[in-house]
Amino acid sequence: MNILFFTDISPFPQNGGERIRSYYLIKALSQLGYEVIAVVQNVEKVDVQKYHLPNVTFYTYETKPFDLLTRITGKQYFQRSATVMSIFEEVCRDYPLAAAILDYGYVGHYISYFRQKQIPVILGTHNAQPMITWQLPSKNIVDKLRKWQLFSMEKLHERMYFNKAAAVLVVSEDDNAYHTRFLPKQKVFTVPNFLDAKDYHFTGKKQQRVLVMTANFGVYMNFAGLKWFIENVWDDDLAGKYDLWLVGRGSKEALKQITGKEEYRNIVAFGKVDDVKWYISVASAVIIPLVHGSGTRLKCLEAMALSTPIISTRKGVEGVKSHHFIVSDEPAAFKQSLLAFDPETDKGARLREDFLQEYSLDVNRERLQQIVHYAVRGKMPAYV
Repeated sequence: MNILFFTDISPFPQNGGERIRSYYLIKALSQLGYEVIAVVQNVEKVDVQKYHLPNVTFYTYETKPFDLLTRITGKQYFQRSATVMSIFEEVCRDYPLAAAILDYGYVGHYISYFRQKQIPVILGTHNAQPMITWQLPSKNIVDKLRKWQLFSMEKLHERMYFNKAAAVLVVSEDDNAYHTRFLPKQKVFTVPNFLDAKDYHFTGKKQQRVLVMTANFGVYMNFAGLKWFIENVWDDDLAGKYDLWLVGRGSKEALKQITGKEEYRNIVAFGKVDDVKWYISVASAVIIPLVHGSGTRLKCLEAMALSTPIISTRKGVEGVKSHHFIVSDEPAAFKQSLLAFDPETDKGARLREDFLQEYSLDVNRERLQQIVHYAVRGKMPAYV
């Protein structure tokens, strides 16, 4: 069975949440034995052969930055890319497709192309995106108007296109509740973010002084969380006990913007790295001080997979099934949790057990297969 997988992001290297989600969806489809034609961007121009997966053929494409008129009018939410359409035409000529999976972002306007060819579409979402947009800060009337415009365009896109898909994937029960406000419940399926446990077997020696925060710090919710933590939680007491490593895109810029310094009170920013696994594996704990956002935190799942304890706000572990997080929402309580933290705790091992039960590729590969069956045949398999 041939399946087209399309995303408007680059899934390699896997150094960001949206990239990880798309990559493991492709990998799961590959392991299910489908022939996957993956149409993806390759922003960093990596050697795609290094990311070879059985049964997967990659087509890569490039897009130009949106011009001013497009950004002002919001045409990107409704206008198809000629480059992408050309690839779709080529793929449809060369492969008899059983289904198409359109993953991430506002790509609903491509659904009708496949429906006209009687190819069912599974639409993948990574968040309740309009709700993320609504959380953006608005410093002045221009910011407020722009946020309202983006929010409205995103809502309109959802209402115009999402119901045309045979099935819609969401990553959490909260996102499921959001989408079933305007979609039939029977076509909305929850497949949480997941990872391949085989890729998370690092055995670096734990460094008891080291805390790690991994993120794309250019994203507002991550920047705001770091800012809250540095300004309200981190102090000389914590700096005396710990070194805090910031790992990920924009971390150096974020630290400089928040503190005015490149290093601050034993906080060090490493910037973008190809792989965050080693940093997480050697840390005594991962912190997730988020105060905004939605979805299932991949930064949380990576720590669980690597048996690293997690100290977080409630928002940071929202939607993740485990009772083994250390959760504090108030600055004083968060600080106390860090001061009282015992690096010899077994919470990391218990988190990995929870990860294997709910967020491993093995578990979610079967969920994905059921949804493909539903999209292609119009009903769930009899054994579900």
